[in-house]
Amino acid sequence: MSSLRRVYHPILLSTIAILGTLLIWNIYINQQYSKQLAIKRPHTHPSMEVDELYDAIRIFCLIPYNYKNPTAAQYVKRTWGKHCNYLVFVSGNVDAELEPYVPVVNATDNWTLVHRGLLYAYTYYHDKVDWFLKVEESSFVALENLRYLIHRKQYKPNEAIYFGYELKDTKTQKPYVYCKSGYVISNEALRLYAADPDNENCEHKVGIREDLEIVHCLQHAGVASVDSRDEWGKETFLPIHISHQFNEGYSPWLRNASYHTVDAHTVPISQSAITFRLDYPPHMFNYYYFVYTVKLFGLPRP
Repeated sequence: MSSLRRVYHPILLSTIAILGTLLIWNIYINQQYSKQLAIKRPHTHPSMEVDELYDAIRIFCLIPYNYKNPTAAQYVKRTWGKHCNYLVFVSGNVDAELEPYVPVVNATDNWTLVHRGLLYAYTYYHDKVDWFLKVEESSFVALENLRYLIHRKQYKPNEAIYFGYELKDTKTQKPYVYCKSGYVISNEALRLYAADPDNENCEHKVGIREDLEIVHCLQHAGVASVDSRDEWGKETFLPIHISHQFNEGYSPWLRNASYHTVDAHTVPISQSAITFRLDYPPHMFNYYYFVYTVKLFGLPRP
């Protein structure tokens, strides 16, 4: 018995030594590889480490919010907002953390903030970005999937287009974008919008629905809505709150108003989903739980 122990003991020590050597060597190789990446991309934004299209498809994120309740907007800045090339909040009052653009002091009307925010975005960032994303502060956005969609569909920033979840205009039967899900405007489209901000087709009155007003403004400027669905025809801009996605599903109104046919018994969630509507106001635990789940399991692209 003692002879067997004498035999196994050096074998065990040798095995431990070999494993330790392999571990140290693996750490050394990883460190050298990381240094090489840093040398090749010394000025790259951290988001580029997980998004190879970060510099190729530059996105400006516009987040209007009510200054009386900045909590949701603060979550955006601390989480997915870091993946925007530029992130700007629009509100009716100053905030030390969010540093918003304040077009009208004490303003809380959403359309006023959006309209003035879009004009501000084009004036100061049109030469720095390719696309302008407007989304509610209670949403979560997968910017990597947005860049992937633009790349896959080969949309160009010099085209006069915008996209999001499409509803159907009952009068013209043409599509227009549902603002609650967020929408993306090309650089050229926003140029046309900003060129004539006071045209008669844009009333800019307090209380007007944003999606109806923005479509009138953009259509008058010659901007067209384009498809934002994935390869299988599933929506990437989710129009209902995530908590309702598998319970109630689409309401009868939304199902009938949707431009693309929606099956009454299914909720067509894309693997490449871009915007998620969270409950408002989002509870801090639920918001960070959602963010953690996305980081842990990812939002796989086909």
